[in-house]
Amino acid sequence: MRRWWIGVFVLGVAVGVAGTLLVPRLAGLYLPGVLGGKAELVEGKALRKERQQDRLLLTVVTEEGAILATFGRQAAEIDLLVDEGDTVTLALREHGPFVTDPRIEGVRKKDAAVLP
Repeated sequence: MRRWWIGVFVLGVAVGVAGTLLVPRLAGLYLPGVLGGKAELVEGKALRKERQQDRLLLTVVTEEGAILATFGRQAAEIDLLVDEGDTVTLALREHGPFVTDPRIEGVRKKDAAVLP
């Protein structure tokens, strides 16, 4: 009986540690921003945009370097929203040259009129 309780305890600790380490990486894209973990906001200019059959490739130039963002989900909507020359703010979990489906926090149009 005592071994059974120890086994359940060890299994619970293992599931807790694995969940803490793996869930944010695997489910981060599908969770709301509050539950998804910390994200770094990166602002840059959309240099080039290419629409392929089922995805959108967006090259964003930042102070740290260039980022190639690949959007598979909502590619058509993002294609309409972002134009070349716009300033884009991306929320990135990991900073690197290639990112997949980053969250767009904001878009400033290159020729937007300044409101008083």
